[in-house]
Order: sequence, then structure tokens, then C-alpha cells
Amino acid sequence: MKSAITSLLCLSLTSAAAASDLAANTVDVSPADRIQPERFDDGRTRFALTVNGDMNVQYRVMSVSALPGERLTLSVPSGVMLNSRIPFERLNGRDMSWTAPNSPGHHTITATAADGETITLNIFVLRPAAEIEDGVLEGYRIGDYPDAPYRGLDVYRAPRGFIEVTPEMTTMEIAPHFTLGQFLCKQAGGWPRYAVVQERLLIKLERILAEVNRAGWRTDGFVMMSGYRTPAYNTGIGNGRHSRHVYGGAADIYIDTDGNGVMDDLNADGHLDRADAAVLYDFIDGLLNRPDWQDFHGGLGEYGSTSAHGPFVHVDERGWNARWGRN
Repeated sequence: MKSAITSLLCLSLTSAAAASDLAANTVDVSPADRIQPERFDDGRTRFALTVNGDMNVQYRVMSVSALPGERLTLSVPSGVMLNSRIPFERLNGRDMSWTAPNSPGHHTITATAADGETITLNIFVLRPAAEIEDGVLEGYRIGDYPDAPYRGLDVYRAPRGFIEVTPEMTTMEIAPHFTLGQFLCKQAGGWPRYAVVQERLLIKLERILAEVNRAGWRTDGFVMMSGYRTPAYNTGIGNGRHSRHVYGGAADIYIDTDGNGVMDDLNADGHLDRADAAVLYDFIDGLLNRPDWQDFHGGLGEYGSTSAHGPFVHVDERGWNARWGRN
């Protein structure tokens, strides 16, 4: 479980000349020039719980994954009560142990503080990757992961298991502003479907969303163009085999508050174009250069429109800063 929690898309570069022209045409709009919106609820709680010693949860809802039979340890502040249909084992002091059942499925742990504030932890007991046969898991095409991890890095090891998703689960909140259905692969097929979602990506997206709202772009969420991709689907659309999407660690996002299907006019120049993706890219890049964001370093890419989609930004949680598209 530790590797799944601490692991928290391979893309083409634009030419240097194109990036230079784009930078020259970008209108910079400072937060002070934007209309200040109504208060955004970032979903954060006044208390936190810790999962397996290294995942700090301070949101009203968050999600983690475990293999059948795997044990999770949870540390809670004094006075916080834990509740689950599956009994806990007290380890010592404020540490409790929860053991995943032997069958894949969805379970919840609720942590309640003395003032009634709660954290709901969604736990997905995974369908083990060992059950994949000829690239197929329970009738759903997964494809093949590389035999060896990219650069030998743990974050590029093949997933240990997959979240089994039924139609009813697509609207389930897995973080305050994101649902499980947003991360499903666009691959055709019946149900159940299977997905991988890295916990660190969820926390990173929530943090970016809160900062976007703090800066004056009022939105309750991002449009998710692409989240998890099976290796089979990823290969079919011509992307590289080491894309963070196949590891559940990347999201292609844009802001669309008017629901017209394309990125909003973030730079307020009267045009809906790649320059708006550039503004969002620059904003996120600024966040990732701050000292308090060092634990969330990752890939950042900027993309323009095609016949299939409008401009968007790619965000991932690979663990080191990689940049493309903007320069």
C-alpha cells in the first residue's frame, strides 16, 4: 500500500518559435484585475488523519486503495472517532489498523471530531493485476504495461491492482471536487470498468483548484478531458507507453464555467484560444516553483485546439518537474 500511496501523460513539444509567438501574444491578467467571486469552499477540514504514516488527509472526502487482505494504519488526533463496518484493531495511542476484506469492492471509514466535523475516507479494495489474462481483466481490455519501470522509478511500476467501477459508482466523490467517473478511461466497453487513480494526484488537483479560485477564477471544478487510460487505449491514440495517464497519475484539464465545451477566456482578451491555456499553465508553474509545493512536483504541459478539442493543460504527479508546450 505504501508504494501506491507515495506514488502519487508522453507528449509532443511545440516548436520554440511557436512558443515564443504565443508568449508574445499572451495577455497577463493579474488577480487584482479580476472580479472577486463568492467564497470558494475548498473542502478542507480543521483536523487531519494520517494513512500509513505518509498520507495526510485534511479534506472532507478523500480516497485510497488497497489490495485484498492489505492492512491500513490510521492515525487520528485525540477526540476523533473512527467508524467502519469492518472492525479496527487498536495499535497504540492514536493509531488504528484496518484490514481490507478479501474481495474487491468499496468501503468507507468515517472520522468524526468532537464538533461534528467529518472526514469520509473511501477505500477501494482493488481487483489484483495478477488476475489480468492476455491483457484482459474480467472482460475489460487493459493491455500490457512495460516489463520494467521507466528509469527504474517506483512511480512507473505497473499498478498492483485496479478499482472495479460500476455505473452507480461514477458519481461517487473521491475528493471534494472530483468524482470517480471523471477519471475513467474513454475506452469503449461494458461494465464493470477498471481504473487507477493516484491519491497524490487528487490532492494536487484539489490544491490547484483552491489556488485558482483564490486568484479570482471562480470555478467549482475542472473539466477532465482525460484521466486514467489503459495501456491499450493509450497506444491506440498514439501516446507513449510511459505516459503518466496509464499509471493513474495524470489529468488533462481546463476551466469551463459557461459550459460551452472549451477553455474560458482566462486572459480576458476576447478570444478563446491557446493563450488561455498558456495563462493557466503559467499560473500552475508558478505554484510548483513555490517551496510549499515541493512535495507535488510533476509534469506540466500546454496544448492548443484541434478538430477534436479546445486548449487544455496537462498536470501529473511524477515527482519531478517536467515542462513542455509553453517554451
